[in-house]
Amino acid sequence: MVRRIGLRWLLRQWLILVLILFISGGVAGFGAPHARAAEGEIKSLTLIVGGLDTRQPGEPENSDVLMLAHVDLESHTVRVVSIPRDLYVEIPGFGYDKITRAYDFGSKADGGQFKGGAAAMRATIEANFGVEVDGVVLTTFDGFVEIVDALGGIDVVNPYDLYDAEYPTVDYGTKEIFYPAGPLHLNGEQALEFVRTRHQDGDDGRIMRQQLVIRALLERARDPKIADRLPDLIKKHRKAVRTDLSRTEQLALALAAPSFTQDDVVFTTLNGLIYPDTAPNGMWIYSGDWSQLPGFVQGFLNGSA
Repeated sequence: MVRRIGLRWLLRQWLILVLILFISGGVAGFGAPHARAAEGEIKSLTLIVGGLDTRQPGEPENSDVLMLAHVDLESHTVRVVSIPRDLYVEIPGFGYDKITRAYDFGSKADGGQFKGGAAAMRATIEANFGVEVDGVVLTTFDGFVEIVDALGGIDVVNPYDLYDAEYPTVDYGTKEIFYPAGPLHLNGEQALEFVRTRHQDGDDGRIMRQQLVIRALLERARDPKIADRLPDLIKKHRKAVRTDLSRTEQLALALAAPSFTQDDVVFTTLNGLIYPDTAPNGMWIYSGDWSQLPGFVQGFLNGSA
């Protein structure tokens, strides 16, 4: 009985890592009404989930993957909005820039600390979308690769042939990649390439592939065959995830995680409300219809739209 309970707890913990990875894709949510009931019970969580492009110490840490999601712990539903990295926003305290830069600005201003980067991301989401955030969950690309490999890889169905003649490498070079249409089994490095490339089909294609991988991770983590390996996996890879969620919030998510299924997770994008543009300094960006964007995001996350 002790071992059975232990494995169940570890499974819940692992599902947290997978559920809230960019993965480990991502979650975050609408902040009104606030997540906590009057008596202190956590009914839902508002999270920012991202994947950081972290290379050498001192280099920029940009959130190449960024999602908002509303995790309802009572109805066991997750509603996720994918946000393009190039969306031009106000980053409070730092001016206007692509939303991908928020974490790096905050972290660098705080001596390279996660806390400062997370605070800047929170402030940016709250200022631009009017969404109150409960927590930030991030992983690095290396952490993403570790998680996928630890699970034994993932299975996806690629909707069309995918080719990139200039996929960016860690050493700032390029290489060719190709993933044919149809069923694919991807290891960690392949999964990272699959979700990062966008030369062929832009941000829309990349976001679609991110969502495919998130679902594949969720499916893989629910495989009973993973259970016996969970103790070692979690011990080894727990540091792949950075979060400012309290222990109480992590516990609430852990208890609810086993009840989530593929049908409980719904995704959307900002298509139709953003458009290619140029910033005042000549930088290519996405501009948004800010008369509509906050209401759309809030309505989707809280289920009213």
